[in-house]
Amino acid sequence: MTVGGAFFGASSAVFLALAFCAGMLPERARAQDPCRIPETGHWVNPSARTQQIRRIEIESHCEGGRVVARMRAFTKCSPRDCKWGWTEVYRTSNGRLFARFPGFFGAREIQVISMGNRIEALVTIDPHDPREPDSFHAAILSRE
Repeated sequence: MTVGGAFFGASSAVFLALAFCAGMLPERARAQDPCRIPETGHWVNPSARTQQIRRIEIESHCEGGRVVARMRAFTKCSPRDCKWGWTEVYRTSNGRLFARFPGFFGAREIQVISMGNRIEALVTIDPHDPREPDSFHAAILSRE
């Protein structure tokens, strides 16, 4: 091996090591960001049936010295998924995230239970019409 070949071989190894570490920095920075809750991200349920939760998006940031989070939910519809819009998220005393989506025909509530790279979404639909029964379904979603 020539001196030039050894230099390029060593510099290639250093470049690859730096590229690998640089790829990890954004994830490490997100994990240490006090304004980012662990549930932040996009979550998907590929096995959702019609009208069941197919996707949840959660965002968080700091505002006035406190962490603020919001959620958007999608149900499986045809020809494309139905979205519920953004609403504020609250952390309950048992550690779950809670979101309420008011609507014309009723309200929808989602409780999110964190499980590492998966979440469980407990969805309750509360119609405004007292003759209509409440409905409930649960779904496991994976981080996208």
